[in-house]
Amino acid sequence: MPEVISKCGVNCAKCAWSPITRKHIPDEELPEFRERAKAILGFTPTEKPCLLCLTPEDKISKDVSHWHANFRRGCQVRKCVTNMGIKNCAYCSRFPCAFKTADAGGWTRENLEKKLGQPITDEDYHTFVEPFESLKRLEQIRSTLEPDEIVEAITLPPLKLKVVEFPTVLSGQQAESFRSVHTLLSTIKQSMLGVEDADLPPQQFRLKNRVKVFLRFLWIFAAAGNLKETNGGYLVVDAKTFYDNRGSETGLTQWPYLEQVHYPTLAQYGVQPELVELTKEWKAPMGGLRKAGWEMKLSFTKKLGGLASLKAFQTFGKKLFKKYGKQAFRYFNEVDMRLLTE
Repeated sequence: MPEVISKCGVNCAKCAWSPITRKHIPDEELPEFRERAKAILGFTPTEKPCLLCLTPEDKISKDVSHWHANFRRGCQVRKCVTNMGIKNCAYCSRFPCAFKTADAGGWTRENLEKKLGQPITDEDYHTFVEPFESLKRLEQIRSTLEPDEIVEAITLPPLKLKVVEFPTVLSGQQAESFRSVHTLLSTIKQSMLGVEDADLPPQQFRLKNRVKVFLRFLWIFAAAGNLKETNGGYLVVDAKTFYDNRGSETGLTQWPYLEQVHYPTLAQYGVQPELVELTKEWKAPMGGLRKAGWEMKLSFTKKLGGLASLKAFQTFGKKLFKKYGKQAFRYFNEVDMRLLTE
């Protein structure tokens, strides 16, 4: 079967989500096929097949209930490649950018076998994994291109996000703790947070979302954490509280992301999160945190102000929630401490 290469390098002719693949699978075999795909990839292919990112915008269904229509409209690689007027990422002058390497890095036989803790058969590899080895496929395409076929990447100015200045009318020792919290949140909001190539549209989109995810994580502790003053002081939330307050940030319940990206980055700013396992069933086989069986702690280093700053952090969060309720995170996201002067 000829390859049909998506804008990000997936082979649509073999992808488990693709209509090209689905038309060769009898209806009675589809449930088993979908379950097998989930067992290997960690995701169940949707009942409705993908619309393919190669489909022109005016040909994509306007039915908002069709998940793949909305997903394709929001796909950052699709937008980037389309705006550049190229076939796929291999034609871009910045290939491979950090967005592509991060996006494709986990979709290899080696990584999936490591997650599963067992080998993947050759049949399952060719059926479910190989179609997603997009980086390797794009590198092969790039090796065949002439210099004049490479298109200069579109770049963006640095991302600027709103931060409300610290209210200077606050004074005294407690004010210094609040100032430390304001500096912490402002610094996180204005940092790269481990995102490279942030001048490229997909990565700038990723950075904007990552800032929100980091602040949402901190917001959970500020608004709903219970303060314990032992062992230097820390805030703690149980699994249910964490889930109930994560908003739309589903990535916050993926342990590999928290462990490999979130925790190390926060540590650079003096924030020390810790997951405490309460049962052996605290996470799913592919790394998703379950809704019970664990709790999470958060502490500040002495350099950040330790317990005093942690108390100020909690006071700020609880005052925001008491005054603004469901809208409180917006003020936290803007590091708006003006209500402390009321």
